[in-house]
Amino acid sequence: MIIFLYGEDSFRSSQKLAELKNKFLQSDKIGAGLSIFDFGGKNESARKLLDVLEMPNLLSPKRLAIVKRIVGSPEAEEILKFLEKNKKNILEDNDLIAVFWEEGIPKKSDKLGKFLDANSKKQNFEKMQGLKLSQWAVKRIKELDEKAGITRPALEKLVAYTGGNMHVLDKEIQKLVNYKNGGLIKEEDAELLVKADIDANIFNTIDALANRNKKTALKFFHQHLENGDDPFYIFSMFVYQFRNLVKVADLKDSGMDENQIGKVSKLHPFVVKKSLGQIRNFSLEKLKETYKKLLKIDTEVKTGKIDIKLALDKFIVEL
Repeated sequence: MIIFLYGEDSFRSSQKLAELKNKFLQSDKIGAGLSIFDFGGKNESARKLLDVLEMPNLLSPKRLAIVKRIVGSPEAEEILKFLEKNKKNILEDNDLIAVFWEEGIPKKSDKLGKFLDANSKKQNFEKMQGLKLSQWAVKRIKELDEKAGITRPALEKLVAYTGGNMHVLDKEIQKLVNYKNGGLIKEEDAELLVKADIDANIFNTIDALANRNKKTALKFFHQHLENGDDPFYIFSMFVYQFRNLVKVADLKDSGMDENQIGKVSKLHPFVVKKSLGQIRNFSLEKLKETYKKLLKIDTEVKTGKIDIKLALDKFIVEL
């Protein structure tokens, strides 16, 4: 069996991946049949993956192979040839589950991506926005503490301050729920805990970037690295913010006002207002060009052509 997990919402797709892994480990306590491969910028071996896919495990008849970021990697072609040749055996093998996990959506022209799309139990995790995102946040609060609750103003600020990033949103929800200990989360709680935390971390770097303050952006970026922050997470925030800036700038150039931009873009009013202030430093063409550079970095990092830290350093300097 082949399972294909992908989409813009890497938080929920990662949750699904963890769910599949934990379910497998319920019957395979020591994990003898579990193999995990990550081809995202690492010197992962295609041969080792092929060994798992084609040979039974003597210690465990049931096998779970988790394959991350293989699409677009140097090893993708070799894996594709094997899958095409052995498709029938793999799909009918009840003792093997091969889970392919990708950040984002593979290009339509990618051959391995097309194969996985056509020959798997697939799930596209689309990015949550607007009402769905707010509903998810409320549900998550109840999952953590059924006695906890949140006011509408607090919910709006929580979603706005976290910028729609599910990883950050979940982290901040956990913090608020623990802080209130079963109580009602109010607007002042979001102001106190969430905004203060975000202003103190990645969003300072984003603001410096958007204001084209390279010296400050570099300073903050290296502080993140010294603090042990994940450079891939920092990069995802760069992509998220500049995608928003392109969207807002394009709508503004078409003659829309702040309210209209919010309705069409489905971005929170807080995010729209912030973005309108930042796009003053860029032309629409410059924003599009910058966003394309980020997409190029994404490809080069995934194919091992450049280190993520070096790529981000270079991006900030050349902005």
